[in-house]
Amino acid sequence: MTLFELERNADFEQLTTYLERSSNADIRRRAAEILGSLAPKADETIEPNNDPVDALITAAQEDDEQKVKAASIDALDQYGQDALEQFIGEISGQDLDSVAQWKKAELLAKGLDADQPELRMAAATGLGRIGEDNVLEALVDRLDDPNARVRMRVSRALARIEDPRAIPALARKLHEDQYDVRVEIAYALADIGTQNALRELVDIADDDDETLRRIAVDALGRLGSVEAVEILAEALSDDAEVVRRTAMFSLVQLLSEAPADASHTVREKIVDELEEANEREAVQPLIEILDRSSETAQRRNAAWLLGRIADEEYVREAQDALIETLADDDEMTSKFAAMSLALLDGEGLEKRLLELVESDRDDGMCVKALFVLGKIGGDRSRERLSKFVEQTENDRLRKRGFSALSKLGGFEMAGSDLS
Repeated sequence: MTLFELERNADFEQLTTYLERSSNADIRRRAAEILGSLAPKADETIEPNNDPVDALITAAQEDDEQKVKAASIDALDQYGQDALEQFIGEISGQDLDSVAQWKKAELLAKGLDADQPELRMAAATGLGRIGEDNVLEALVDRLDDPNARVRMRVSRALARIEDPRAIPALARKLHEDQYDVRVEIAYALADIGTQNALRELVDIADDDDETLRRIAVDALGRLGSVEAVEILAEALSDDAEVVRRTAMFSLVQLLSEAPADASHTVREKIVDELEEANEREAVQPLIEILDRSSETAQRRNAAWLLGRIADEEYVREAQDALIETLADDDEMTSKFAAMSLALLDGEGLEKRLLELVESDRDDGMCVKALFVLGKIGGDRSRERLSKFVEQTENDRLRKRGFSALSKLGGFEMAGSDLS
């Protein structure tokens, strides 16, 4: 059974076995990552015999590969503060039970000076979870840790604490450190989110260094602000393709990050900016997201945006991507794809959707195609759908076919459009 299947089935026992016994470090690392992704939410529990925390603690201490240790610590973080403190307690010999948060933060801060980089990483991660600012100075000092993995965890901790006093030190390291640490620092500045933090990101978004520009546009997608939209839209015309594509990914991410009270404004601003952008720079990356991304939020937003900005030269390509997305496993993504297709009539779309429905390719896909036909269809759709509903043996498709026909002036049939 593949790791993907084990993840889908939430097979904690087999994943733990891979983490403990596989001779392949990449498999052990991936098993740790999956175990972290399967950590229960606050209102969920897992069976005691499926609890992987002990295995993750052992891997974080004893695995031969640093990347497996790092992945195990990140996984422990996802199991919550108790799991992290259990690891720190075992490796340091300190009892962290029944200690006040501020005092616990001070004890964890001592771990930042430990000889073992894994303990320093775990201490930084734990401090970020606690969020006490009485150890801010100790964390900031660790931005100069000799181990890059520790510097990354410190940056994440400062992002969680969101204290503006960390901005000067983060800004300095943003120009000095190696790439993966710079990315975490940029994310931290975005999460702190003050005007001073934004200014640092804006400054490097226009830097001569392509790497810095890419880091900036990547981080700006976390801000969820109108100001970030304008900067990212400008980056769509960057000389470097990697910066342009990162900017589009960030714009899509920004739709998810925008606060509820500003989401409509941000959404309208993004559409306005993308409509003014060069079509290849705007449409092609969205199609690529639908084709390659496994992130649900990205796919939803890409499907929603395509129907509002694609026209003329790239409408056919946009239709192709959206038609394939009608079969998406995520119901909301497939609905967005259907609604966008309804906005992209022309280029033989009606004929293609009718052929799709009549091919009986996929129930969910055909349901969404029928919805679109109910929006854009004409005489040809009425004629062929009338025959379809009489001939199909699929009750669900027959019902949705009647619904589409009712909207086209054919049979009268009530029903939910997209369910």
